[in-house]
Amino acid sequence: FKQKTAYEMLRSLVGSEMCIRDRFTMLVLKLCIGVIVWLVIITFILGTTALGALFYQKYAKYNEQNVESQDGSSNVDEDTKKTNKEAFMGLFIFFWAVAAISFLLVCCFFNRIRLVIAILKAAADFVKDVCSALLVPPVMFTFQIMLYVSWLITLVYLYSTGEQKRPQEGWPFASIEVDQRLEGQLAYHLFGLLWINAFIIALGQFILASSAGIWYFMRQQMNSPVRTSVFRALRYHMGSLAFGSLILAIVQFIRITFEYIKKKSYAMGVPENAVTKFIFKCMKCCLACFERFIKFINTQAYIQVALTGKSFCSSAIAAFYLIFRNTVVFGMTHGLSIIFVFVGKLFITVIPTIAGFLVITQVEDISKRISSPISLCICFAFISYAIGSLFMQVWGMASETILQAYLVDIEVNANVATNLSLIHISEPTRQAEISYAVFCLKKKKYNI
Repeated sequence: FKQKTAYEMLRSLVGSEMCIRDRFTMLVLKLCIGVIVWLVIITFILGTTALGALFYQKYAKYNEQNVESQDGSSNVDEDTKKTNKEAFMGLFIFFWAVAAISFLLVCCFFNRIRLVIAILKAAADFVKDVCSALLVPPVMFTFQIMLYVSWLITLVYLYSTGEQKRPQEGWPFASIEVDQRLEGQLAYHLFGLLWINAFIIALGQFILASSAGIWYFMRQQMNSPVRTSVFRALRYHMGSLAFGSLILAIVQFIRITFEYIKKKSYAMGVPENAVTKFIFKCMKCCLACFERFIKFINTQAYIQVALTGKSFCSSAIAAFYLIFRNTVVFGMTHGLSIIFVFVGKLFITVIPTIAGFLVITQVEDISKRISSPISLCICFAFISYAIGSLFMQVWGMASETILQAYLVDIEVNANVATNLSLIHISEPTRQAEISYAVFCLKKKKYNI
């Protein structure tokens, strides 16, 4: 009976979560994005100023203690006082310098900040208008689960092909000797997992980017943008997505191989001293940074592929130069997107969890049937966080796509006499004489 009640509570949570996610969260994001951005900026400037003032007060107190010590009324160690005074003075100068520089940057980039806020609001509008885009992350996640399950089953069969040894005493299972042949097969199997997983992620990113591009350029004429994007991906851009995911899989495979080599090196007698640890950690850090760079470039390249229909390499180059020409806007948008993704996940996780806890504990009919609310609240939080992560993933991808679409729109309009905008992107044909990407221009009717 209690299990049935718990199941009903979980089912009702999912339904209420869908409602909160589709309506209330988007309303809060759109209405509060500007307020939150400026509040964060003002809080940062005032906070650094307050910290600087606090350290200056500490410095002033040590000055007073210095005067008292000269009168013979204090026996505080002079070297300690001098060191503390210098530290507090340095911190005071540092925080006030940060506050002053931040204030000047806000004044210089005021219009850029307003642009970033408009882009984030447009991303919220996209999620609200194209609700079917919210199904893309769960579907891709389901494909990933299927991939991992099939990969693990295949791994067990593959590993069992090795030479079996007798089990040791007290151990009922035989051990498998991994020879060079089996080692190569396992490495090949692992690389296949990395490549297919990266391809599934790339497919989801392309579908979201293409849907956001269609929404931006054809807002009043779009018809099932997600379905159109799926067709575009499977019909025209499988090669670009496969090539981009291949590059990422190679980098990830190199990182795993490096960890394997490090483990083997220590097993073969390489001294595990401070020098070798430092070298291995530096190499590990460089590989991790390079993987993040490849992920970022891949994401921007997939957006360019979705907007222009070009190949992966051409799109990656175009995205790189577009970012280089608009570094400040990209940096602000990416940074604020990270903040809002975190805030959105926190909001979507905390509110339903608190609501579920109140229902469990305050509703007398339910509280009598449940012995402890802790397990259900953990389930509430887990489900809410999973839904929030998938939901904010759509919003984050939409904001980056709309930013690129807006910048491409501005650059195209700068070369024409009238106010024109890209409103449609036709896909390539099999005929060699027709351009790969054909842009149709029309008078711009809709602003971001």
